[in-house]
Amino acid sequence: MKKLKFLLRTASLCMAFILMGTNTVSAKTPKVKKIKFSNVSSKKTMYRGTSKKFTVKITPSKAKSRKLQWYSSNKKVATVSSKGTVTAKKNGTAYITARVKSQKSKKVRCKVTVKTKKVSKVSFSSSKAVLQQGKYYTRKPTVSPSYAYNKKVTYKSSNTKVATVNSSGKIYAKGQGTATITATAADGSKKKSSYPVRVIGKITSNPSSGTKFVAHRGLSSEAPENTVKAFELAGEAGFWGAETDIRMTSDGEFVAMHDTTLKRMCGVDKRPEDMTSEDIKSRKIISGNNISKYKNDPKANQVAFLEDYLKVCKEKDMVPVIEIKMEYTTNGKVADSRMQGVVEDDLQKLSDTVETKMDGGQYMFIAYDFDTMVEMRKIVKDMPNVKLQHVTNDANPGMINYYYKRGIALDCNYTKISDSTLNQFLNSKVLVNLWTVDNEEKVWDFINKKVDYITTNKKFW
Repeated sequence: MKKLKFLLRTASLCMAFILMGTNTVSAKTPKVKKIKFSNVSSKKTMYRGTSKKFTVKITPSKAKSRKLQWYSSNKKVATVSSKGTVTAKKNGTAYITARVKSQKSKKVRCKVTVKTKKVSKVSFSSSKAVLQQGKYYTRKPTVSPSYAYNKKVTYKSSNTKVATVNSSGKIYAKGQGTATITATAADGSKKKSSYPVRVIGKITSNPSSGTKFVAHRGLSSEAPENTVKAFELAGEAGFWGAETDIRMTSDGEFVAMHDTTLKRMCGVDKRPEDMTSEDIKSRKIISGNNISKYKNDPKANQVAFLEDYLKVCKEKDMVPVIEIKMEYTTNGKVADSRMQGVVEDDLQKLSDTVETKMDGGQYMFIAYDFDTMVEMRKIVKDMPNVKLQHVTNDANPGMINYYYKRGIALDCNYTKISDSTLNQFLNSKVLVNLWTVDNEEKVWDFINKKVDYITTNKKFW
């Protein structure tokens, strides 16, 4: 019995070895019958400084796991990595060879000719640059093609009294005026490109010309519009005044809201006049600049009311510029259902509320509806601390005397007023406010024209 068990065990071991031998034979990698490049031909032109991975096709496909060896006949001209990546180093010719390590007769080679590619184009992505005096600015050109061997450029300024430029393309705005900055390819191709630079004066929050800056709906480029945070940022930035939009709730409170509904700012398609102040206070602001940054800040995610706005203005020493987003009528009814009609008592309440909070301090009422401005003049009478402005897209020189007699200033969309009309107003005794000027060059030009007020979303100093 013991002998029988021994024989059976021996037979099992023999069978295992036989099976292992069979598996080894079946897993053997077949020999390569043919090899050729799959992504290049027998000749290839490359440019200095560029690289390309050469790949090969092996037949049969099961033999592709065979190890390859790569060679360059002239490493000064072109090198090749163990993975087949060829790098063009110097002008000339080199043969790149791929060989099967275990079958040295199976090989393929490519004649690589290396040339120097010169720059074909230098271009700047945008044209004019406007810089305040004393500022730095860098603009670099696009150099084509991407595989040009020497893509360096040299820079030159046409007027170094206005702007200087260093070897990296960094400009220093030295003096007011214009200059042209030119970038020229350094490889001798003579390709170049230029752009104009205008250097303007330094803009401050209190220009010497007397132009006063008003933050549009607070500093709305940095925080959601018409919020306590936007008003605070405007005050901290040094704005002379902060503008806001005022509407009235169903329970007679005044809320800072530009749109006819709360849909854009709070996701609620309701008009303020159809909501109570408590309902509005319960809503969260969901849109506006940097809302993600301030989403957990009550000063930025809650709707502000008139009292909140006036408090910030007093604390930050800013002049409130209150746009009345309502229309005065004798009966409170308006033809346009989208508008909120108010009567004399409503405007009187608004005036009394502001006067009480400001305690004799300076403030301003503005409105699109001219009748509303006329009515506010009757209400505030000749109070020296209160100014009025008529907001319009259509400045009419024929209104100059009418404005002047009623003590109303012009508040015009700067894109809608011609130079001729602007000059007529500036030469009159009517004060001029232009909105909403976010262009730095325009701001400087209007300062030089001695515009009285500029309303903007941005801080330029």
